Amino acid sequence: MGPTGDEKGAVRLETVGARRAGADIVVQVVGRALNVALGVVATLVLVRALGDEDFGEWVTVFAIAEIVGFTGEWGLEQLAVRRAAVDREREAEWFGSLLTLRLLTAVPTALVLIVVLFVIADSAEMRATALIMAATMFTAAASSVRVIFQLRVRNDVAVVIMTLNSVLWTLAVVAIAGADGGMVAFAAAFLAAYVVTTGIQFVWALRTQPLRIRGSRRLWGGLVRAGVPLGVAGLLTLAYVRIDGVLVFQIAGADEAGLYGAVYRVLDRVQMVPTALMTTLLPIIAAAWPADPDRTRRLIQRGADYLALVAFPALAFTIAVPEQIVVLLFGDEFRDAAPALPILMGAFVAISFWHLAMNMMIVLGRQARLVLYTGAGLIVNVILNLALIPSYGFLAAAWITLGTETLVMALTMATVLRETRNRLAVGRMARAALAAAVMGGVVALLAEAGAGIVALAVAAGALYAATVLVVRAFEVSDLRALLKRP
Repeated sequence: MGPTGDEKGAVRLETVGARRAGADIVVQVVGRALNVALGVVATLVLVRALGDEDFGEWVTVFAIAEIVGFTGEWGLEQLAVRRAAVDREREAEWFGSLLTLRLLTAVPTALVLIVVLFVIADSAEMRATALIMAATMFTAAASSVRVIFQLRVRNDVAVVIMTLNSVLWTLAVVAIAGADGGMVAFAAAFLAAYVVTTGIQFVWALRTQPLRIRGSRRLWGGLVRAGVPLGVAGLLTLAYVRIDGVLVFQIAGADEAGLYGAVYRVLDRVQMVPTALMTTLLPIIAAAWPADPDRTRRLIQRGADYLALVAFPALAFTIAVPEQIVVLLFGDEFRDAAPALPILMGAFVAISFWHLAMNMMIVLGRQARLVLYTGAGLIVNVILNLALIPSYGFLAAAWITLGTETLVMALTMATVLRETRNRLAVGRMARAALAAAVMGGVVALLAEAGAGIVALAVAAGALYAATVLVVRAFEVSDLRALLKRP
């Protein structure tokens, strides 16, 4: 008996993905790095325009919008990619099912967001911002068509759209700040940029792969059954990720929330690297498992090695010069936030490996187990924040974030390694840690000698790149493989 249509689709995806994966990751990282740079500019201008108190309100609105908005996502995009990766004959229906489900859930999520924000709002501006943000629930639903590019390992298209959005948003922030606009004007500009770029993405996606709405409803059941536990797990994750900022706002006040929110934005931005890696690897791994467990294990190992190469130097650099980084990014007004930055970069290390483990749990169909792990993380996070924020403020929230992310990552990764009968080799990761430690030590010495932050950043990049090659944490052959195109 020959291979089924599903099996043929999986093989095709694996073959194409293997050839394109390296270049796709590089394009994403470079493109997302550009978006991070634009985001930093926008955040700097926004922070200085609003001040610490209004910025505290701004980040609180966004934190709650993200938590509530996730109730309309339920991990459906990742599930649709997984299903379409092995069921190529019905991929148009899977994508149609995804879109209609997302639009259906946008209405209740928008209403819930308005109610929650109106309850906690401290000002009329904050309530008006809430109404504007509610409209983004519908835009987010329409943007789910980006999974079409992910399945085809054409994430460069998504990066182009993302970059356009960043450019529009940054220009709008600069213009509004120059005109002394307030929070409501910034929120309106955010929505406008999102609507424009989502519209472009929608048209582009439909020209790549037409959706099939008719008949897609019968696939709702499969997505919902798998999506409920994944969605609950994702909501719990988002809750413990964002609840600390809300609790800092409620317990310690808007000033501390603004300090914490500023450095937390750095953590948000650097997550583009694990996101880029797993955006590329998810459909490839989904096609490989369970037919080719050896290939799956190799992909997991390579993913862990690459994540270590990026996460460890980020931690080392922020340990060496946290105050200089914060003052450069946010100004002297936010100097007091500096001690939280290296703590949150420690959390970034755990988050990076969690991205890999969480996506593997989806491939393995262990979404229900994720609920247990993320639920435990939320309980630990809330209890410790309530106990420690009154005495120690936002620094307590930073340490609790590190502990929570490490706990959830360890539980999730242990399950993945057990299910795939995998034992990660730590050699390259240990060498990456060594290279990062060397770089961090030299940067700290240069800072003591009076070097500026720009010179320190350049020196850190050059030194780390050279050191990882010397200790063989990364080799020239790896670079050739990454840059290889079909």
